[in-house]
Amino acid sequence: MEAPDMLPHNEFVFAYEKGSLACSVSVLLTLRLFLTGRIHEKIVSRSLLLWAAGFLLLIAATAVEFLKLPFMWALLCTAITLALYASVFFYSFGAVVLSTALAKEDFYRVATAERALWIYSDDEKNLPKTHL
Repeated sequence: MEAPDMLPHNEFVFAYEKGSLACSVSVLLTLRLFLTGRIHEKIVSRSLLLWAAGFLLLIAATAVEFLKLPFMWALLCTAITLALYASVFFYSFGAVVLSTALAKEDFYRVATAERALWIYSDDEKNLPKTHL
């Protein structure tokens, strides 16, 4: 059941393509919804599987790094790599969630109802007025 203030999917797609709508994705909430079984989209599943495989490779590379490099260098490289990996993961997984919401109405309903996808207007009317 849709919330009364929820934007219909076709209007969401039109407004997003027109540029008058902006979105925010809660990646951690989306992961939680996926792990609890509320999200069943194949695109999201594949993306998570690929990122999990990449994380396993990162763990293996870190183990080799600690064996081959001095401890401080290995620690520094691990911290930088992990920060970069997390940043790219959050950005790209948010893009996957948004593109899936644009393509599939059922996913859009679940994502907005569960607050994993936030929609807000991106018009100039919302900007604060400056007093000169």
